[in-house]
Amino acid sequence: MTRTARYRLVDGPPELVRHPRPPDRQDPERLTIRWRNGYEHYELDEAATRASRHPVYRWSYRTMIAE
Repeated sequence: MTRTARYRLVDGPPELVRHPRPPDRQDPERLTIRWRNGYEHYELDEAATRASRHPVYRWSYRTMIAE
């Protein structure tokens, strides 16, 4: 089953950028995606979004999941 993302990711883990997953938390300005043993956080890149006409999110930081 292939999932099509309605947004584009820039930077962050290469596998995640190539095959985006649905976000765990989303608002118009930020995406949070669970990836391996943590969460990848992305923020809206307004200039790239205007240029592409689709939401473009740039990687900002990673948080680890406590076990």
